[in-house]
Amino acid sequence: MKSHWVEHQGKRVFIADFSNYRDDGAGIRAECQAIIAELEVEPAHSVLSISNVEGTFANEDIMKALANLVPITNKHVKRRAVVGVSGFRRHFLYAVAKVVGDINFTVFDTLPEALDWIVKN
Repeated sequence: MKSHWVEHQGKRVFIADFSNYRDDGAGIRAECQAIIAELEVEPAHSVLSISNVEGTFANEDIMKALANLVPITNKHVKRRAVVGVSGFRRHFLYAVAKVVGDINFTVFDTLPEALDWIVKN
């Protein structure tokens, strides 16, 4: 599992690391399963989470894996940010979020920006 916990300004943050999978649906599915196992033991609505999708492309397989992940992680995530999308991909992300449904997030250009935002009350 590439995803991991970090501490930022005294708060624990989960980095859901989907970076550089390109179009590897099997890799994304495996990462999603590991994320579920990691987060399902966390208290409800307690996790500060940043998803890094830099270098990963949306295809049907990847979209399906993420669509299955979101309803499960929503039970545990308090606040969510996304990094690694810009230009057209950012517009595409918002379109995907509508399809997945019930997902709130804020997009940032860099991980440091996302970390600073996510730890604020």
